[in-house]
Formats: sequence, structure tokens, C-alpha cells
Amino acid sequence: MKTPQDELKSIVEKRLSENWKSFRILYKLKHYDNCISIMCQELDQYIKLLYIIKQPYDKKEQLINCSINSKKWDVLDKDIDLFAKSLTGWDSSIYEFRNIFNKLTINYNYLLRDPLNGINESEKETIYKYINEYHDKGFIRNYSLVELVPVLPMIFDSISDNIKGFFVERKLS
Repeated sequence: MKTPQDELKSIVEKRLSENWKSFRILYKLKHYDNCISIMCQELDQYIKLLYIIKQPYDKKEQLINCSINSKKWDVLDKDIDLFAKSLTGWDSSIYEFRNIFNKLTINYNYLLRDPLNGINESEKETIYKYINEYHDKGFIRNYSLVELVPVLPMIFDSISDNIKGFFVERKLS
């Protein structure tokens, strides 16, 4: 019999698999905005998994049971944002990266106008540092969407690996 933690792992892995397939299809179609949106979904999922493991046992069990039974959490987005702001290291980078990438997805005209022009230099530098540190040491500092696009699969792959490793390296129970 599966434990609730095993059920959550199955649900997360299935969603991750579906999103990875969707990402690859959309990437081949050059629908990069949608690729970034899917990456943001997975980054959100990662932050929520972190939130679960940092909770006291009873709250953790409640959140896992809500998740596996398709019930709404009794947690507000602002609570998760407040939690995410307290993260450190790579986990903190994920939160910051997700916030900036969310801004890129609101540019409905990304085929004609580079969405990176819509973020400030500090945010652009954050993306550069993240990619340079975790994905591509040769990533150029003065980049546009053209240079960012080839790195997107690497970023998604890393997110995917970290979510898969989540259940091995971190305890949900």
C-alpha cells in the first residue's frame, strides 16, 4: 500500500513528465513564452514542496493529504511568498528566478519585441548570474532572447532533476 508521501511523489512525477513533454513540443514549435510558463509552473511546484517539508509534522501531513486528494490548501499565496523570501542558496535563486521569468511571460508580443527589454538591468543580471552559475558558464552577459532560448532546455532539465531528487534527498515525512 502506498503512503501519502509515495502518492504525492507519483503525482509530482506524472505532472513533471507531462510538462517536460509539453515543453519539448512547444520548444520545437518555437513557442518560447509557453516554455517559460511551464518552467514557472515547475518552479512553483518546487517552492511548494519546500514549503511542505519545512512545516511541522501535522501541517505537513495535512498539506500532503490535500495535495493527493485534490483539495485546496489552507495556505495563502502570500504565505508561500513570505516563506520563499526566507530561503537561502539555490532555493532562494529559484524563487527569484521564477519571479523574473513570470514577468517575461506577460509580454504577449514576444515574437516582435524581446521580452527581456521589459525587465530592469538588475533582473537581467540575476538571470545572467543564475544561468552562468548553474547552467552555462559561457553564457554572455549582454544577452537577448536569441541567446536565452538555447539555454531554456538546460534550465528545465535542471529544474526537473531537482524535483526528482527532492524525494530522494529531502524527507517529506
